[in-house]
Amino acid sequence: MTDQHETSAVTDNVAAESSRPADPVPWELLEEEPGFQRFLTVRLRRYRMPDGREVEWDVLGPEAGIASGITVLPLTPEGRIVTIRMFRAGPDAVVTNLPGGLVEPGEDVAVAGARELEEETGYTCETLDVVGWQWSAASSTFRKYVAIARGCRPDGKQQLDEAEDCVPVELTVDAFRAELRTPGAMTGIDAAYLALDHAGLL
Repeated sequence: MTDQHETSAVTDNVAAESSRPADPVPWELLEEEPGFQRFLTVRLRRYRMPDGREVEWDVLGPEAGIASGITVLPLTPEGRIVTIRMFRAGPDAVVTNLPGGLVEPGEDVAVAGARELEEETGYTCETLDVVGWQWSAASSTFRKYVAIARGCRPDGKQQLDEAEDCVPVELTVDAFRAELRTPGAMTGIDAAYLALDHAGLL
């Protein structure tokens, strides 16, 4: 692309941004109180809306002291994706997942990603890059980081928690994308699409 074309593209993007409607005014947080607390926590927030009305909202997060988690897209040297098959209580079924889990307080996010990868799959990686994060859900206070692990091989040790039953399965990129498109086949597909995008595999 020439400099002239690059300048034109930037100008077009700026024009498109300037034509967007203004964002709504943020709500004012008045108070927050604890609700249910176990592995998942629910807190009750009271907000004042811009028109003066007050509303209550439930926000969700993981157990106390945990603020984030990580999902890992593991790629083998052959370009296959390491997934796990496991039971999930929400769907009440065995589904496909990418490995991941909670980031412990004070733990580096990339270190947590490599740890969770090995614990859930028995695979280690040559490199792991954190490529972004997203809110776990619209009513969630929980950040879900997304990472890409490369050079993944089954030369580590799987160490599952008491309530985990992960079975590692390697999939081709095409097979993985087919899982993503199949309703109910996977959980965490938002993080999976973000990781595929950063990996150039969409």
